[in-house]
Amino acid sequence: MLEEGVRLYLAEAYAGSSPPLEVRARLEWPSADSLEALLAAPMFERSPADAPPAECQRIRLRLGNRSYPHMKLGLDRVPETEDWVLVADSHDRQLMAVVQAHERAALETLLQHNADLKMRIERRWTEAGLPTFERFIRGRLSGR
Repeated sequence: MLEEGVRLYLAEAYAGSSPPLEVRARLEWPSADSLEALLAAPMFERSPADAPPAECQRIRLRLGNRSYPHMKLGLDRVPETEDWVLVADSHDRQLMAVVQAHERAALETLLQHNADLKMRIERRWTEAGLPTFERFIRGRLSGR
C-alpha cells in the first residue's frame, strides 16, 4: 500500500520526470519485516518524533514536487480508531506569515499549485482503493 501510494504521488508530483537525487535516496528503504519496522527508519518523520510508529499520530515522508521540495506523503491516524489514511501534506501555510508584500503573489501561486497537486494525488489514491480520509468517511457513511 505504501509503495503504491509513493508511486502515485511521484507520478503526479514529478509528472513523468525523475525526482531529485535526495528524494530518490529517501526511497531506498531498508529491509523490514513489517510496516512498523519500515516506518521506524530515519527517512520517515514521526510525530511525536521519539515515539515508535505504532504510537504516532502522524508519519511523513518528504517527497516534494517540481516546484516545492517540502511537500510530504503522510500517514495520519484517524482519531479514536486504529485506522491510518494517506494524506498529501503541502506543508506550506506557515510561509504566509513570513513573506514580504512583494513576494505574496508568487507565494499565492505556489500555494494554489500545491493545493491542486494535493487534490490530484489524493484523488488518485482514492481511485486506486488506497486508504484516504475520503474513503474512510464514505465507508463510515455506508456502514462499513
